[in-house]
Amino acid sequence: MATDTNRFDRDREAEKDAATRQALAEIAAGRVVSAEAANAWIESLGTDHPLPMPEPGQ
Repeated sequence: MATDTNRFDRDREAEKDAATRQALAEIAAGRVVSAEAANAWIESLGTDHPLPMPEPGQ
C-alpha cells in the first residue's frame, strides 16, 4: 500500500513539475495576459456586457 501511495505522490509531483515548466516557457515566450486585462474581464462577468476572455499580449 505504501508503495502505491509513494508512486502516486511521485506521479503527482512529476505532473506539477511539468506544468510549472510549461508555465515558465509560456511566460518566457511572452504568452501572458496582464493583470489589468484579467481583472477587467473578471469584473465584467455577470454583467450585461461581459468582455471577451483576454488574449495573450493584452
